[in-house]
Amino acid sequence: MCRNAWVKWINDSDVTRYSEQRLRKHTKSTQLKFLRNKLKDKNSKLFAIYLKNQHIGILELSKIDNYHKFCQLIFFIGEKKYWRKGFGTLAVNMGLKLAFNKYSVTKVFADTYGPNLAGRNVFLKSGFKIEGKLKNFFKLSSKRVDKILYGIDKKKFFQKK
Repeated sequence: MCRNAWVKWINDSDVTRYSEQRLRKHTKSTQLKFLRNKLKDKNSKLFAIYLKNQHIGILELSKIDNYHKFCQLIFFIGEKKYWRKGFGTLAVNMGLKLAFNKYSVTKVFADTYGPNLAGRNVFLKSGFKIEGKLKNFFKLSSKRVDKILYGIDKKKFFQKK
């Protein structure tokens, strides 16, 4: 899965504008190390998002908690030509089905930087509700921005279908 495209995306300031990935330089070596660590982590599942044979993004179910039955969902579409075409929403919905059906969680949470309207729209279209806001949480350039917290439970997700 560690393709040159992935390294290119996470070094692209447009792609990582609202991500902690923007804070460091990435190489194929650092991504292979990241991938190895994720594969060892039994509470995290990492998926490549493909369109036909092209790797266009990443989806992760992390912090899978088998006792409390929740996990975090993280995604990004790295190929900019596929932005605003519904692939993020499609990937998030597939991730939710996996989380609820395969990993047996009953609650999925996510978060975005406050100004990240594209991420917010994907989560809201997928049925997440805004459940909270942490004021002035992230440093973005020379200002601080809020962290928006989203959640969806299994029952609500399958009711919307």
